[in-house]
Amino acid sequence: MNVLSLYDGMSCGMLAMLKAGIKVDNYYAYEIDKYAIQTSQHNFPEIKQCGDVFKGDYTQYEGIDYLIGGSVCTYWSIAQSPDKRETTASGLGWDLFSQYVRALREAKPKYFINENNKSMSKEIRKAITETFGFEDICINSARVSAQNRQRLYWVGKRNADGTYSKVDVQ
Repeated sequence: MNVLSLYDGMSCGMLAMLKAGIKVDNYYAYEIDKYAIQTSQHNFPEIKQCGDVFKGDYTQYEGIDYLIGGSVCTYWSIAQSPDKRETTASGLGWDLFSQYVRALREAKPKYFINENNKSMSKEIRKAITETFGFEDICINSARVSAQNRQRLYWVGKRNADGTYSKVDVQ
């Protein structure tokens, strides 16, 4: 299994795959936070750290098994102060999301998982849904952690014609 992870943080995607019993052959991580990278490298020295999502050449991963990630959610969260919260499909939060979309188009993965917070505005949620072509599913993180957080997931499978269809996640 080959994985491309954007906004990788401390590589919880790798941890989740290993906990699920998935053998990961190659894991490419795009992350810029030095402390997250240090944690990732300490726990998973085999991960290939690739740097800034804005500088990525995702064509080199064409046909990869999974593209995973969720662009930095603080820009869209209700936890953000109202004068700084982005509620339209514009601004740095949307620019970060757009890098995920660019990676999806360039890498053409077999599957993708995109995650973000449920408290985003209706306009942003609608724009993301239109971008992927299908609705999200909502999962409370309390199912797998001690934290009660509603998260939205768009999970897609690549079709023969290059489009993506929603994966039915239970």
